[in-house]
Amino acid sequence: MLHYRIIESGNQDWVVFIHPLGGSSATFHNQIREFKNEFNLLLIDLHGHGKSIKGIDGLLFEDTGRDILNVLDEVGIKSAHFVGMCLGNVILDIVYKLDSSRFYSIVYGAAVKEINPFNRTLLKIGHVMKNIMPHDVLYSLFALLMMPRKNHKEARMLFIREAKKMKRNDFLDWYNLIMASQDFYENFENSNDDLNKLYIFGSEDHLFISKAQGYVDKDNNARLHIIDDVGHMCNVEGSKEFNDQAISFIKNQEESTKITH
Repeated sequence: MLHYRIIESGNQDWVVFIHPLGGSSATFHNQIREFKNEFNLLLIDLHGHGKSIKGIDGLLFEDTGRDILNVLDEVGIKSAHFVGMCLGNVILDIVYKLDSSRFYSIVYGAAVKEINPFNRTLLKIGHVMKNIMPHDVLYSLFALLMMPRKNHKEARMLFIREAKKMKRNDFLDWYNLIMASQDFYENFENSNDDLNKLYIFGSEDHLFISKAQGYVDKDNNARLHIIDDVGHMCNVEGSKEFNDQAISFIKNQEESTKITH
């Protein structure tokens, strides 16, 4: 069983948080205070991250998705709203593919679904270097490339601090899965289904924002919000605006559900 943390507020609706790869549920510390006033919260540490001691150890993306569904079953959550960050959104899409009935809505924070040629080159360079340098050094370099500006420092240091807690083998296993994630998206499509989606990006997310508009252009049930003057970890640097947008979006889904039923 993956490690998870429950914060119950007495509300009926649940929000499930999936952190970035290399991070942990601590990534969402800026969300907890405001979200817990509106929803019950479930924060999950992925394999080899945070307090989930067991690593990937040969598991596939789909296995990770099933383990998240097992956590939902353990807690007794039939359906929930989901919030993901960065490559954690890949895990969300895998869970959705396995059982879409568990989803009321998705907030995609700094979604990384399609990797452009420049980012693919970076991953390939990292793939060569990962076996000859300490994983925390490699991760620190990636963090600096993703969040290079002075105002990105808090998010960058949080990213690096959590990644240093990972075991080297877990980091390498996850890296290999990331390299394979594009194969998953070649056969995955959740656009123009009935699920409402909110994409949130920072305007300074220079490696990934170029794909943001494309995600919503092909999906009638998706919309995009860009937070000015923040980088990749928009939930950390722009936490107030991120929280306001995400909470408002989720509460609107709740109202729609009430009207429908």
